[in-house]
Amino acid sequence: MADESGITTSVTRFVGCTLLILAICLLVATPQWMVMCLFAKDAMAYTLTCFFLSFVVLAFIHMIETLKYSRPWNYIAIAVCYELLTLGGASFLMEWNLICTIIVLAAGLLLLVIVLLASGLLIWSGFYANPFKMAVVGVMGFVLAFCIEVMDVLMHWFFWQDVAIGVFIASVIVITISHVLITYNNFELLVRDDALLVAIVLYIAYLLFLVGGRISVFYVTENAYHFATTTTESIEEDYSD
Repeated sequence: MADESGITTSVTRFVGCTLLILAICLLVATPQWMVMCLFAKDAMAYTLTCFFLSFVVLAFIHMIETLKYSRPWNYIAIAVCYELLTLGGASFLMEWNLICTIIVLAAGLLLLVIVLLASGLLIWSGFYANPFKMAVVGVMGFVLAFCIEVMDVLMHWFFWQDVAIGVFIASVIVITISHVLITYNNFELLVRDDALLVAIVLYIAYLLFLVGGRISVFYVTENAYHFATTTTESIEEDYSD
């Protein structure tokens, strides 16, 4: 019983540390996004470069043990990766309405919280599929979203993009849940500094929700314009007849 209590306490501390790091990441990133949204002009090439470089840095962190666990190099590498991600995420918020930006930021956070609560519920119930298989399904969802984008080129249908972004967001949800479940199942193999990496992956999930939300707003606007135009044309045709 003592061992179980100790494990529970360790899990609670690890989760608390991870969520604290995630909260700090979000609190530090939000003002940067606001500033970029309001004042950044013609910086898309630089921010997108940062976005792609962040994944390169993250890959090096996972492959090189020194960057993963040796202090202070792991903190420096994570900080660089985080800042590149934050600047890259601003690519999707620049030169946009501030109110819309705040709404998308809040919606992304709400979705992340719901996903984490769902993950906690699955862990509590113990009723979930193999998380590695879930991760594979999530990756296949990304591939499917790409294929749908290709279909939009090959076969014109106005709603291909809507389907693609829906599949994309669903894939992010599945991968985030599988990431939490894999972390929980392998908790005994983790060390304290792994909380940094887990938090960064959750931060990336939030950024992907942010990207999905931003693109969704764009297509919702496009759909509204399309339907308004179609309705107007139909009315004009009726009057002309």
